Amino acid sequence: MKYQLIILGAPNKFEQAILDLLFKQVDELGMNCNMLHILKRDNFKNGYHANYPAYCLYMGDINQEADLDILTILKNDATLILPIVSDLTNFDESIPEILKNQNGFKLSNEEEISSLVSCILEGFSLIRTSRRVFISYRRSDSSHVAIQLYEALEKSGFDVFLDTHSIRPGEPFQEELWHRMTDSDIIVLLNTANFLESKWTKQELAKANSLSIGIIQVIWPNLKLIPEAHICKPILLEDKDFDDYTHKKLEESVVKNIISSTEVLRARTLAARQDNLTSEFISFASQSNVEVTLHHDKFISIYKNNEEYIIIPTIGVPKSLSCNNAEELILRIKQKKPKCIYLLYDHVNIRNKWLCHLEWLNQYLPVQSLKLSESLTILGANGE
Repeated sequence: MKYQLIILGAPNKFEQAILDLLFKQVDELGMNCNMLHILKRDNFKNGYHANYPAYCLYMGDINQEADLDILTILKNDATLILPIVSDLTNFDESIPEILKNQNGFKLSNEEEISSLVSCILEGFSLIRTSRRVFISYRRSDSSHVAIQLYEALEKSGFDVFLDTHSIRPGEPFQEELWHRMTDSDIIVLLNTANFLESKWTKQELAKANSLSIGIIQVIWPNLKLIPEAHICKPILLEDKDFDDYTHKKLEESVVKNIISSTEVLRARTLAARQDNLTSEFISFASQSNVEVTLHHDKFISIYKNNEEYIIIPTIGVPKSLSCNNAEELILRIKQKKPKCIYLLYDHVNIRNKWLCHLEWLNQYLPVQSLKLSESLTILGANGE
């Protein structure tokens, strides 16, 4: 699976500079640049995969109406499409009718390229600076491999949770474990012979499924896939994949494969979780007879008295940096500052001390955190 950047519309003089910076930043994120696949009209039919992460740039031009058939496919697949023009005052003349309800991006000089590349990475959900992985395993079966993967993933730029390494003395063990799982992007599950014999590992699997967190299932030799893992990438091991007969350490090539698979599945699971949160909010809005607009940047607008309120579905635990990034993103996209910006999140399994911290931050920050369970109140107050 690859990240698909689709470039359509008119030729653009900044295209190569955009790609050069994009590949540079992808490399800086610790990803293999081969995971990024560039598609245009000539290779779209044979190269496009609807179930892979995708982001489309439509390069506008005066009276431009190119690639309407491909745009229709992408719109039907709910692919994010960013119309790009050199002058926003000519937006309607530069962009096809199918895209005129989208927010456009002004690209008139090289200084604006970095902002555009940021939009692409945000569209792929790759810009979240905390790249969190949770290792689920049975200590008696695979502690040596768990530690090996912990060290390798940390070295590759991930923030890794491993129960023996990541919980400070004095912290409530199970409460912190669920909190960290809720804030994780991916779970690496070590499927060993006795994995499901532990009530704790069974609970971790059930919790991961309830949260729609993707699972890299590393399956020991002669064992089968655990079918209860819903969003799952299996990696079947053989005896030769270990560096000795004790099965205490994986070969380096296998470790690299696990890391690569984690990178690939991460975008899919983040997108799935964000889509679930978005869908729940929109469902609540429908029940309250509140009209909402879902934008291509994955944020939501609601209106009251001709003033706009922005809702940004947020995976895991909102942070003050998340608030700052959200405000910068919205202000970059919107020409008019909205009345308020909310970070929408699901508070289930988040520790009380963090929930209290978020309530405290709400007293001081212009961007507010908002529990999904309380969003009906906001909709009622702001959407009437």
